[in-house]
Amino acid sequence: MNRYSPTTREIQAEKLVALAINAKEALDFDLCAVREYLEEMANVLGVRDLAKEGAQLISVTLDPKASAHKGGLTPWQLRQVMDHIERNLGGSITLKELSEVSRLSYSYFARAFKATTGETPRDFVVRKRVHRAQVLMLSTDDPLSSVACSCGFSDQAHFSRLFRRTVGETPLRWRRIWKIDRNMAAMAR
Repeated sequence: MNRYSPTTREIQAEKLVALAINAKEALDFDLCAVREYLEEMANVLGVRDLAKEGAQLISVTLDPKASAHKGGLTPWQLRQVMDHIERNLGGSITLKELSEVSRLSYSYFARAFKATTGETPRDFVVRKRVHRAQVLMLSTDDPLSSVACSCGFSDQAHFSRLFRRTVGETPLRWRRIWKIDRNMAAMAR
């Protein structure tokens, strides 16, 4: 008798789906539970910063007083800035642009952004670019230089340096590890 044994990735995928469903259901009434689900999802994925960012953005977006009393961005300012970052992630994003989008002065914006998200605008943009690069590296076979350019990095060396600082692995090694895991899961089916 040949028993099917799910792979680690399949087990992780099932956990993530269950956690995402629970987080979605809790979103309307229990922000603490949402934070816990996000943290657990990040643990499953091995991406701890994701939970921190998600929990902060959820609490700021849903609770207008959360950022106002700390000198942070208001929910509408945060949404405008996030939208601008997402739309322009492949190009240049300056602090001046972001401060104009939020209608704040240059220096006040930097402080308010950090008070709201827990990180500087530059660090936030770098992390978003690295995340987009991870998605591209797993979904395409594009060369790393192409991935770097499409994610707003000036060149592959710049991309590799910031990727390693953020993720702890070089882009090439990270891609190989994840592709091997994906192939192993496919062969196990």
